[in-house]
Amino acid sequence: MKEDTIELKTNLVVNDTIVPLNPFTQRYIGNILKAITLSLGYEARKVNLCIDQDDLRLYADDQEVPIKKEFVKLIIESTIKGILSPLKGIFLLERILISSTE
Repeated sequence: MKEDTIELKTNLVVNDTIVPLNPFTQRYIGNILKAITLSLGYEARKVNLCIDQDDLRLYADDQEVPIKKEFVKLIIESTIKGILSPLKGIFLLERILISSTE
């Protein structure tokens, strides 16, 4: 890994079960979360995302990022679910909690 690369620690919980992630997957998902947050105008060292059947909430450094348009929520949700779908042991994505920290 390059020396100037920022290390991301990413935790994933799906349906109340912790899903272990290798270093590549942690960085990959963490960078995508940071890019989503940055696209919404928030630069953060810590990003949290919660998706359940009725809601999607995104936090940048513990500040909730307002997502007003339904289209934005749908594109974030479909992106995250698409990224997670190839992971072993994940069959049903009812509740997703992801936390990524530099």
